[in-house]
Amino acid sequence: MRLRRTLIFVPGVTPERIAKAAASRADGVVLDLEDAVAPPQKGQAREWVVAALRRVDFGARERIVRVNPLDTPTGLADLAAVAPLGPDALLLPKVRGPADVEGADAAVSRLEGDSGLAAGSIQLHLIVETVSAVLTVRRLAAASPRVAGLFFGAGDFVRETGGRLVATRVAELHAMSELLLAARAAGVDAIDTPYFDLGSAAGLETHTRFAADLGYDGKAVIHPSQIDVVNSCFTPSPAAVTEALRILEAYEAAEAEGRGALTVAGRFVDAVHVDMARSLLTRARLAGVA
Repeated sequence: MRLRRTLIFVPGVTPERIAKAAASRADGVVLDLEDAVAPPQKGQAREWVVAALRRVDFGARERIVRVNPLDTPTGLADLAAVAPLGPDALLLPKVRGPADVEGADAAVSRLEGDSGLAAGSIQLHLIVETVSAVLTVRRLAAASPRVAGLFFGAGDFVRETGGRLVATRVAELHAMSELLLAARAAGVDAIDTPYFDLGSAAGLETHTRFAADLGYDGKAVIHPSQIDVVNSCFTPSPAAVTEALRILEAYEAAEAEGRGALTVAGRFVDAVHVDMARSLLTRARLAGVA
């Protein structure tokens, strides 16, 4: 299991920011060759991302490269340049259907073989940002064993639906729920869309809590100032860790006595609550808070 609470996007044209992101408290760094890079700068960005993968120490952080769509010459050039360097994952934008994922899987497999990399070592994350992608998201998630995460792209999705991005996130809820269910069915992570108002820490927390309460695993961020807020929302609190430990201790004692259900601090507890407590403690240990 890998923590993906906070994944920070860094434009490939900003090598100084790549180095800072690699030393940040984010769980992963997305080296962006797509939307954050103007067309005339695509080639230079690719060179800088290649240099970063070769030389920058990312520690335990996941190294993800967002390539351009693979049905374009630019996307194919991105793939040919970065895949042989063995990033942890590629982030695929503008995914329309399972055929896009299957094609990417096949292309990555060829490059792994040509480069001497272990088969299947490069994972895929998919950006679900169109109506078509939302409607086929369950098939997308199951299209390749390389798929490790589904990213929700609210901006493009709401542009297509004609809705509005509002604080309640009502226009996003159905798509977010579809993505989450597909992720859970496939056993992959669900990652929330970025929050673009850099001046509102309170807004960021509200936006993030919505996704965390829904069941998401993490969130994309676009600035280092957002990392601590988002990490906090997706990290079990001390109180939650204490409660989970109490539930497990009580359940194990009851199990030893042949009882399958019990109450803890006046609350009914059964196997479902125990599974949730164990999952929470796993995340807490990975985050270093248990």
